[in-house]
Amino acid sequence: MRRPDVLGGNDAQQAASQPEQLTVTAAATAQTPDTSKAPPAPSEEAPSPLIEAWKLLQGAIRERVKKEQFETWFRRAALVQADSTRVCLAVQNTFARDWLQANYSAELRAAVLAAFGEDLAVEFVVDPELTVSERTAPPPETSSDPVPASRARYEIPSQASAGSPSRAPLARPSSSRLMWDSDVALNPHYRFDNFVVGPCNRFAHAAALGVSEAPGTNYNPFFLHGSVGLGKTHLMQSMCYTLLERAPETRILFLSCETFINHFIGALENGDLQKFRNKYRNVDVLVVDDIHMLANKERTQEEFFHTFNTLYNAGKQIVLSSDSPPKEIPTLENRLVSRFKWGLVTEIEAPCYETRMAILKRKSKQRGHELPDDVACLLAEHIDSNIRELEGAVTRVLGYATLSGQEVTPTLARKVLKDVFSVHRGEPSMEDVLRIVTGHFNVKVTDLQSRRRTNAIAYPRQVGMYLARKITRHSLEEIGGFFGGRDHSTVLYAVEKITRQIQADEVVRQLVASFLGDLQHRPR
Repeated sequence: MRRPDVLGGNDAQQAASQPEQLTVTAAATAQTPDTSKAPPAPSEEAPSPLIEAWKLLQGAIRERVKKEQFETWFRRAALVQADSTRVCLAVQNTFARDWLQANYSAELRAAVLAAFGEDLAVEFVVDPELTVSERTAPPPETSSDPVPASRARYEIPSQASAGSPSRAPLARPSSSRLMWDSDVALNPHYRFDNFVVGPCNRFAHAAALGVSEAPGTNYNPFFLHGSVGLGKTHLMQSMCYTLLERAPETRILFLSCETFINHFIGALENGDLQKFRNKYRNVDVLVVDDIHMLANKERTQEEFFHTFNTLYNAGKQIVLSSDSPPKEIPTLENRLVSRFKWGLVTEIEAPCYETRMAILKRKSKQRGHELPDDVACLLAEHIDSNIRELEGAVTRVLGYATLSGQEVTPTLARKVLKDVFSVHRGEPSMEDVLRIVTGHFNVKVTDLQSRRRTNAIAYPRQVGMYLARKITRHSLEEIGGFFGGRDHSTVLYAVEKITRQIQADEVVRQLVASFLGDLQHRPR
């Protein structure tokens, strides 16, 4: 019995002149489900040979790797080409390609031999646009009913023979299960599948995958830091989804640091500290967003210190995110800083131009209308620091175009996003204040937010607080938050000090006046 040609790309034309074809061994034929008694519905197309070959190969891979390894690395792949000499798998990024080549080459070669009866070379290509709908999902192994053709490309046939026990199906987490141990609803769109990987976040993405594959081992704790809107929450929620897909019984507590603080205060007020500790110290994975909010909260830091120790000593995974690295979180106890640095500390940086372009293309395609190149270039050039702003721009442009019945053009984008392309006078932001201060004094934003009190840092910090108080609508508490979580009294002291210096020193008066002038009269 000969297997039909399984080809991809330009190899289809070459195969016409090649007499040698892939053949299916007797063992492989025995594994193929008999669907002759239940043909596909007339209105539905039968699966292609390439898809059928991938199902067969996936079944062989499953028998050679652990379930969590398959879910992490092979469910996200796709078979894109196969001929008489090689098979080619597509993966989403270069990290996955390199990892598979380094760690699973032997298993893949063995799986290919078992599935196709020939020792074929295994190659990889990188395809960032791979989506869940283009891949196969775990099989419904508890059912013997034939698979409709419309669903066949998403499901793998069972590899269990007639007399062998079937494996338990991999349960998919329902929305209620995802919320069972969580104080924050997980966003179904925050998955590894739709996270755009670029130079700015490649290492963080790889580390998050590593945590998903082996929680509580190498990367514990996993500390992720970076500015707002760069994808920290996306990666953390992706980890939660993947962990629950692998092991639905995993107890995950996902919450913001503010929620932890409020729960602790409530426990103190109500005398329920034991209940509080049972909640936080009896989980498999603890994920806390915005851990920098522990700054200036000594009693809460002490409680979190003991919670951290309990989970870490029990081998449970701890995942934390922050706007700054551990050592730069103001007033954070040294014992917590040292523990946060025990595992892996990694940063997500602002996306480069190419990554912004990829994000715009991906987000617009998900909304059913891919942005034209000239519009995507325009947005990528003007929105360069925040992924959330990129997503918001895509939503506004496509929404306006749909409602008005107009084509998506650069002119339309400029009209809809006029607040992005022009800066309004008299409405500077904290980012503008920080940019002017750091540029003039040659310091970093992280310096202004750190606990350092040398005059080279303290003076620019006080000037920044003064400018923010004079020219923005932020409260004293909010301004203190921008400068490393300082309280309102610190901001008030800085404002009063710079005010006195302005009155007593002409140089300071002129310097501050030039800053205020630059902020108020920026070009449109």
